[in-house]
Amino acid sequence: MTEITARTGSPLYKDVRTSRHLVDPVAFALAMAGGPLTTGLFGAPLLIPPFAAIFGGPLYLVIGVPVMLNYMRRHRPAPGKWAQLAFLTHLVIFTPILLLALATDGNIDGPSAFLLFGSVFAPIWGAVSGLLYRRFERDFYKQTI
Repeated sequence: MTEITARTGSPLYKDVRTSRHLVDPVAFALAMAGGPLTTGLFGAPLLIPPFAAIFGGPLYLVIGVPVMLNYMRRHRPAPGKWAQLAFLTHLVIFTPILLLALATDGNIDGPSAFLLFGSVFAPIWGAVSGLLYRRFERDFYKQTI
């Protein structure tokens, strides 16, 4: 009788069981909500960051939470990576919307404003969220995703 010695995993993807990281859900929730709020609070004298937090904060949470949870399943979180991922996610979502508005000769004021201000605030919020996560993270609360 022959033994089965073939590897069952894919050579293209890492084995999920060995590469998962633990995530602190309390720190994650505080960091994701606190990124836009902290930026808006400390940028209040400039008047733009609070309005950016009001208009873009819900989008940041709705889109950013699944993206960051998916990223954190396999990678250690760092503020620079959070900022980079927030910026790239923002560009992937809002650039096609702007191009579609340009192609249909529609009103591009709204999409261009979201693309412009979001390109500035998404990395800032991502970096602040990453710093807050690192500050609030506790080993006691960590769980697998």
